Amino acid sequence: MTAIETPSTARSAKKWARMTELRRHTTAVDMVGLVGLALLVLIALLAPMLAPYSPILRAGETFLSPGSPGHLLGTDGVGYDILSRMLFGLRSSIASAAIVITSGVIIGGIVGVLAGSLGGWVDNGLMRLTDLFLAFPGIVIAMAVAAALGASFSSALIGVAVVWWPMYARLIRGEVRSWAARPHLEAAILAGVPWSRRVRRHLLPGVTSTVIVTASLDVGGLVVAMSGLSFIGLGSPAPAPELGSMAAQGMEYLLQFWWIPVIPGLGVLVLALLANLAGDAVRDLLSRR
Repeated sequence: MTAIETPSTARSAKKWARMTELRRHTTAVDMVGLVGLALLVLIALLAPMLAPYSPILRAGETFLSPGSPGHLLGTDGVGYDILSRMLFGLRSSIASAAIVITSGVIIGGIVGVLAGSLGGWVDNGLMRLTDLFLAFPGIVIAMAVAAALGASFSSALIGVAVVWWPMYARLIRGEVRSWAARPHLEAAILAGVPWSRRVRRHLLPGVTSTVIVTASLDVGGLVVAMSGLSFIGLGSPAPAPELGSMAAQGMEYLLQFWWIPVIPGLGVLVLALLANLAGDAVRDLLSRR
């Protein structure tokens, strides 16, 4: 007797087949990146509950080595618990990357969609503005903006965000121009479909995959950029827990108490590496759809 296939069982079977297909095309390296980054994000969200001490209050003796009782990663020259500061620094790095990417996608998306879909003088004007930002080294502009606004977490965010949106604007404009030249878009124009509906129903869905891939690959670069600004003193002032500033403040102890600058530096390395691996995995998965 054959079981009757209901709509719910058909959807379940289709969903299972899709998951099986994704698992078959996902390499071990892709899984390491995706699972590792997801784990770091979860740890960052739970930082207030996981941190054994306050990140800005002295927690014990100074210069305790990793593995000391009560201090898994040791303490620094002030007596701060390095593990607690690492957890909150990880949270700050991930949050800053998410904020900059979101602002870059929104601002760059608006500029790119307007330029690509309207064309003419709108396209020329917006792209010349974008080129103006791209003409100068991004990190130099970010440093100048952050320095002008004063050392703080928000100043570093604004400095990096100012130089990040033009890349998305250029990318999205190119994708929109490519989609706008397709026959079904030309037919929609001839049929008198309103511009807003063409953008919403045809252009935005067409560029979504490209934006997701680019954003996922940008996480690692943003982590390094924000840590670099903190390293040179343009991030949040001490004792705010940021991985870059922790590494910078510990450099004077490098030869005697190596763990103080090295452990935060390794935190930046691991976070950036897992973010890049996860970005590659997202790109591979979307390209096989």
